[in-house]
Amino acid sequence: MAKLGAFFSLCPIIDAKSIYVSEDNEEGIIIVSLGRNSVSRYRVSDQKQITFWRSKEKFSSPVIYHKEKAKYVAVFNGTHVKFWDVNEDNLDKLKKYKFSKQIHTLLKSNDNCFILFQNGSIHKLDQAVEDRKSLLTNEIEINQIDHVLCQEVNNFIYVSLVSGNIFYWTKYEENYKYERIKLERGDLIVKGFTYHVIGDIVYILTIWSDGSIYSRLLDESSFEEDNMGELFTVIDCISPKHFIAMKSLDENYIALFGANSNEEGAVLAIYNVQFKVTQSRQTFKLFSANSKIWKHENNLFVPVGQNLAVIPFHLETEQLAALVGSHKESQSNLDPDIKIIHEFEVASWDKRVFKTHLPENLKNTLEQFVKQGYSEHAILEELLPEVFKQEDTNLLFLIMRNFVDVPEKFLVSILDFVLDISKKDKLLKTALVRPFSEVLILPYLRSNISTTKILSLLKFIQCLWANDKQLPGLSCVETHAKFLEWVTVLIDSNYQKIVLSNDKIFLETLNEINKLVKDYLDALEDLKSLEPLLISFKNKKITNRCTSITNLRYTVEQISLY
Repeated sequence: MAKLGAFFSLCPIIDAKSIYVSEDNEEGIIIVSLGRNSVSRYRVSDQKQITFWRSKEKFSSPVIYHKEKAKYVAVFNGTHVKFWDVNEDNLDKLKKYKFSKQIHTLLKSNDNCFILFQNGSIHKLDQAVEDRKSLLTNEIEINQIDHVLCQEVNNFIYVSLVSGNIFYWTKYEENYKYERIKLERGDLIVKGFTYHVIGDIVYILTIWSDGSIYSRLLDESSFEEDNMGELFTVIDCISPKHFIAMKSLDENYIALFGANSNEEGAVLAIYNVQFKVTQSRQTFKLFSANSKIWKHENNLFVPVGQNLAVIPFHLETEQLAALVGSHKESQSNLDPDIKIIHEFEVASWDKRVFKTHLPENLKNTLEQFVKQGYSEHAILEELLPEVFKQEDTNLLFLIMRNFVDVPEKFLVSILDFVLDISKKDKLLKTALVRPFSEVLILPYLRSNISTTKILSLLKFIQCLWANDKQLPGLSCVETHAKFLEWVTVLIDSNYQKIVLSNDKIFLETLNEINKLVKDYLDALEDLKSLEPLLISFKNKKITNRCTSITNLRYTVEQISLY
């Protein structure tokens, strides 16, 4: 599940062509190059400007933070580099580190900083500054660099340059060499590209003017210059007539930003590359041809009009079970001369579990659902109201034990029902084991369960935790993690009510839970100190734990006299 949140404006943009966004050393703060002569640091949470720098010389690269030097660095006028502290007021008086070759930009991957020259030569920034007078650059005959990609994967720095219809890429090392890919597919034009990493394998995804996305493995051992890879998918959520900014979010999702498919405004979309569907979209009224996108923590940044927009996003584990059986046909408005004939084999999974326990009045209904290809989601939607009406706790227990796909909406409904009955311990434990998405369950917890029931559920969890009771099918560690997950989401869903009510029972319960969490964290710290020793045992290494005797009050030595 991927979901885009409501967007907001972070700051105005002076020059859309010169805007860059880069990470700061402080969490929640980004560096924004507003124009060619000004740069600011912003805190994303409250859109507050923390620092502002202005220079008479033009910034020709993004401002990045150099962790080893604890300074900020940027390229000016494409010829020299400057370093400065966060409290520096005047950037014009800083020391200049000039280079004989034209500089294209600075690159940063994790804590590594690199300098990229206009001819495609790459060097580590510190080494290049130190040896700038005698620096030898690797000439690869690049006349102009249009786009740059940089990403660290498995301790290798992948750098790619796009120049016209040629895609250059390399894994940076001492004697690196660029490989070439021709970006040619008949009369089609490439409209976007990004790295996509699955495990330790790096792919280059390219999107073309016909909306098709091609995937090509970046492998030096078997490389063909004219091979664009395989057709990966075709998208229709965004217009391929203009450049499309692409950003890989994780193994299963990529973000796309460009013109809307109807050519009215812009659109930001999250595309699921696993199931090849668009999962979330955010439209904007304005679109500029210079599409760019940046990712920082759980936020995406895109220039929209004269503002930098921030769009929060959430990624969750996808459940394919929710898609199964979604092919139910509509029986309305059918031509009487048309007869629908179904020819398919109905699979059966553990039929005996339900066949022997299902009430007769629901048994036939369930069989009809299975024959029609209903998903578990759809079956629950029909089945649960009948279960609640008859208060059939045995059937509810079987449903929770045997159904794989129990959406958050129904999980909250089950909790609401179970908290009203007398014999609820077994059902509550079974419900607490169910996996859920915090993003999806929060709205239902806020609106569908009363504060009194939330308190009852918190007290139930606190009692189980305090007595070291395990949830069915989970280990002790997994049980504690599940308790912590539920406590967090329950408090988040009713935080305002808890604060405003100032209920003593609520506060006492939360204090007890707080003590349990502290004890849990203390236990984890103790286990963390044992981790090196356990790793040594696992690797069958002999570890001498008494290498020093400086802290001992006395020592015993054995001397052989004969």
